[in-house]
Amino acid sequence: MRLTLIPLLSLSSLTVARHTSPRHATFARDLSLSLSATLDISTGNAAHAEVVSTETGKTVYYDVVVSEGVANPDGGQERMVYLINGEFPAKTLYIDQGDDVEVNVHANTSEATTVHFHGISQQGTPWSDGVPGVSQKLIQPGGNFTYRWTAYQHGLFQGHAHQKQQQDDGLVFPIFIRPSADLERPFSQLAALAGGSDADVADMMAAEANTHVFSIMDWRHRTSEEVNAVWQSANVEPLCVDSVLINGQGAMVCPPMSELQTIADARGFGNITAKGCLAVTSPIVNPEGEGFSEDADMSLIPDDTWDTCNATGADRSLYTLEVDPCNGTWASFGIVNTGGLWELKFSIDEHPLYVYAIDGHYVNTTQPFDIISVPSGVRYQVMVKLDKDDGSAYTIRAAANVVPQVITGYGVLQYTDVPGRANSKENFAAPTEGYPALPQSSAAMDYTGAPIAISDIAEDAATELDPWTDAPPFPASPPLMESDGNITMVVLGMSRPNATTWAANSTVWKQAAEAMQDGTGPLAGSALINAHSVTILPNDTIVDIVITVTGEHPPHPMHKHYNQFWVLGQGQGEWNYSSVAEAAAAMPDSFNFVNPPIRDSYNTPVSATASWLAVRYRTVNPGPDLIHCHLSQHATGGMVEVLLEGIELVELPEEYAPPQ
Repeated sequence: MRLTLIPLLSLSSLTVARHTSPRHATFARDLSLSLSATLDISTGNAAHAEVVSTETGKTVYYDVVVSEGVANPDGGQERMVYLINGEFPAKTLYIDQGDDVEVNVHANTSEATTVHFHGISQQGTPWSDGVPGVSQKLIQPGGNFTYRWTAYQHGLFQGHAHQKQQQDDGLVFPIFIRPSADLERPFSQLAALAGGSDADVADMMAAEANTHVFSIMDWRHRTSEEVNAVWQSANVEPLCVDSVLINGQGAMVCPPMSELQTIADARGFGNITAKGCLAVTSPIVNPEGEGFSEDADMSLIPDDTWDTCNATGADRSLYTLEVDPCNGTWASFGIVNTGGLWELKFSIDEHPLYVYAIDGHYVNTTQPFDIISVPSGVRYQVMVKLDKDDGSAYTIRAAANVVPQVITGYGVLQYTDVPGRANSKENFAAPTEGYPALPQSSAAMDYTGAPIAISDIAEDAATELDPWTDAPPFPASPPLMESDGNITMVVLGMSRPNATTWAANSTVWKQAAEAMQDGTGPLAGSALINAHSVTILPNDTIVDIVITVTGEHPPHPMHKHYNQFWVLGQGQGEWNYSSVAEAAAAMPDSFNFVNPPIRDSYNTPVSATASWLAVRYRTVNPGPDLIHCHLSQHATGGMVEVLLEGIELVELPEEYAPPQ
């Protein structure tokens, strides 16, 4: 598949034209501005897009060419990947808040595709959301499609394929939207936490404008098509990866079996393989019962996908970021999990992370953290103080935060060497068995992602951010309440009917596969429009989505298109309430109506029996919306719900309207 992102890219490599006249899709701007005025989006009462004036903004144009190539990013095996403008991995796309953005995607590929702009509100431009069969037809091989939207938001986002599991094969690119200068930022608080001054605030402002993005992802030596073929034939969900990449680079890591067995014994989940995976016969991997273990054929699972590990990457070149404190005492890093399977814990040895934004929204943290856990699709922005010696080096770690596998990927933060001082290579230890060569820095977490003491003196383990309590929105943004309008409750039941399907409200989205392939889409037929995986909602109404999960599920990172939402509550047990208000009266400690997190993706709680997650937003953008689990295998397996929000109000611009 081909996707060319004009050298994805810095603005210097792009054709940029300034306009003072309205953009040609005038309907989009008129709609978004009228909704902004009506619903007071700018003050947070729409959960949650920060709208800025675009009257003096510029229109930026990008040609994104997707093509097919080969790569061997971890030294283990060469395989097919998607290239973005001829590159794997794709570079980060930097734009400015308020820009009108036009992205012309060319599919120079053997398979059809679309591109979804993950986290972008698409205010007034629902036809640019990039979901095949919902907001657009597939871009057929050799074809192209132009996406147009306005960058009302700021922060870290991503563009990725929304067809099958193409994102897992490299069809993904980070997007960083530099914020407007007049936005209030939480940097004074961060500087105070670090014992700094106004000079630190100024450095943070400069660092934010030059944010460096770390794209972290799990990686397999087989393409998603090959992985799915094994899944379908063996009737066992593939839950084992080969490596973890940082910005498309990494090394296979194969710890000695003695070390892995010690880990297995300590965790208590049973034996693990040379890849650090639970045995394929484990009931966690392959549950007992009809449709699961009874129908599994272990002989069809290749050994190299689960059991064997060959540490060919010991001499691999890890991703290395060189920093020079002379350019500023603070660095801003964006961390996005672009992988489709494992939640990944992220840390930089001896460098506390001052978290200042999550999912493109400023947050108010009260301490630095040594470790943050990043589910698939979630984006963090952090400040890091550059206070180490010239030439020193520190290990960057990304460890799977899951039960089925223990695995870590590595990178290097390298301070610029200065002539006459210690050579940086002296900071690296000789590689130990199964590992690449790493700096001799003190880790905050072990190979399993578990926090450890950060020095020989410290008795307390490293600190981890809790997304429920540690990162309220900045400035404070209490959610809409019953007094602000009518509330509609939607209950989505997440289930797993068998080993190859996942479902939302007992409807398996895969029923739409044939329609999606021929370009007509699921909403063109009756199978799904009459099913429970489509919910019709009026425009300008408050919506509570309660996501219920049956027992023994992994956490589902539920991602909503169009809106960010307030995470009102979460808990264990069955949901037996007619409204959020009724539930909150029965269990007030499970809810936060004062200053709850604002996200576009959030994990469902884990339970041995049942659990639930409650989120709230207002419908502000008429069009076909989507909420789904962002794990690729769960989404393609069926865990998707379409939300038709004020659909009767949508008026397609002529260029997007179907022919009469």
